[in-house]
Amino acid sequence: MVILIFIIGYLFIALENYISLNKVIPSLLMAAICWSLIMIFNLPVYELNQNFLIKKNSSYLLLFHLGKASEIIFFLIGAMSIISIIEKFSGFEALKEIFYTDTKRKFLWKISVSSFLLSAIIDNLTATIVLISLLRKIITNCKERLYYLGIVIISANAGGVWSPIGDITTTMLWISNKVTALYLLKRVFIPSVLCMLISTLIVSFMPFFNGIIKIEKNKLSIENLKTGFFMLKVGLILMLFVPILKTIVGIPPYMGMMFSLGIQLIIARFINKKSTSSVDEIFKKLDISSLLFFLGILLSVSSLESLGLLYNLSHWINEKVSTWEITAFIFGFISSIIDNVPLVAATIAMFSHPIDHNIWHFMAYVSGTGGSILLVGSASGVAAMGMEKIDFFWYIKKISWIALIGYIFGYIYLLIYPFFFL
Repeated sequence: MVILIFIIGYLFIALENYISLNKVIPSLLMAAICWSLIMIFNLPVYELNQNFLIKKNSSYLLLFHLGKASEIIFFLIGAMSIISIIEKFSGFEALKEIFYTDTKRKFLWKISVSSFLLSAIIDNLTATIVLISLLRKIITNCKERLYYLGIVIISANAGGVWSPIGDITTTMLWISNKVTALYLLKRVFIPSVLCMLISTLIVSFMPFFNGIIKIEKNKLSIENLKTGFFMLKVGLILMLFVPILKTIVGIPPYMGMMFSLGIQLIIARFINKKSTSSVDEIFKKLDISSLLFFLGILLSVSSLESLGLLYNLSHWINEKVSTWEITAFIFGFISSIIDNVPLVAATIAMFSHPIDHNIWHFMAYVSGTGGSILLVGSASGVAAMGMEKIDFFWYIKKISWIALIGYIFGYIYLLIYPFFFL
C-alpha cells in the first residue's frame, strides 16, 4: 500500500505541468499518508546500520528522518535568504555590466560561462532565474531568447554538479556524508566543464548566433551599482565560506549557512538603516513551496527506506546490473524524465558505499547534467519552461541532442579518469 501511494504521488509530481497541480501538494500528502499507514498498521520498520537492517520504533525513525531532512531544509533556508538579500540590493541587476559585447557569439559564451560559475555558488535554479531576468532586459525578442535559455539550462546544471552548494542533489550527497567538497571538486569539475564547453561550442556554430548584438547601458545609479556589486560579492564569498567551515572546523553545513546568513544580515543592516522592515521583506520572498516540496519528498523516500524496500531494491539492482557505472549512466537518463531530488534521495538510501566512493561522484554528475536532456528533468528547466513558456517539443528538437552530447563527453571522462593515475 505504501508503495502504491508513493507511485501515485510521484506520478502527480511528474505530471505537474500537465495537470496544473503544484507539486508541493502531492509531495506533502504522499509523505503524510505513507508514514500514517506505517503507524496505523504497525508495519515493521528498520534502520540501516553497517549494512544490516535493525528493527526500530516507527515514531523514533520518523523523528530521526525528520532531523536528517531538516538539515537540508535549514541549509536551503539560509541560502535562499542570502540570495534574497542580494536581490534586494540589486546585486544581480549589477551583473548586467559584465555582459556588454558586440557579437551574439561572444554574448552566448559570456552567458554560458556566467551560468556555469554562478550556479556553483547560488545553485542552478537561482542562477537560471537570475539569468532569465537579465536576458529579458537584454534580448527583448522571445523567440531569440529561447536559444540562449537552452544553453543557460545546460550550463547551470553542469555548474551545479561540482559544487556542494550548487545543486540540491549535490547538497544532499554532501550533507549525508557521501561526498566531501574537495573530492567532489577534484572528480566532477572537469567532466562538468567538458559538458558545458562541448554543448556551448556546438550551439555557437548555429547560424542564429552570427551577427551583432546591441546591449543597453545599466539604468542603476553609480551608488546603487556599487552597493549591488558589493552585496553580490559579500553574499557569494559567505556562501563559499560554508564548505570551508565544514572542512576546517567540522561544523554541519546548515550551521555554517546560518552563520553566513547572520553576517550578511548585519552588513545589510548597516547599509539599510530600516533594519526591521528590511529583514521582514527578505524572509517574505523565500520560496516556501519549494522547501515544503523537498521536505515531503525526503520524508516519503524515508518511509520506503524504513520499510527496508530500498535496501532490497539495491540488492536486486546489484544482482541484475553488472557494474554500478552502468547503473549511474541509466540513472542519468531517468533524471531527465523525473525529478532528480527523489532519485538521489533513493540512491542515498539504497547504497551503502563509503564516503567519496566513485559511485557518489558519478551520481552527482549524472543526476544534474542528465536532467538537461529533457526540459522537465531539472529544476532549472522547469523554471525556464514556466517563466518563458518554452515548448517541450521545441526543446527536444533544438536542445536535447546538444545536452546529450555534453552529458556523454563528461561521463566518458569520469570513466577514464582512474586510468590517468594508474
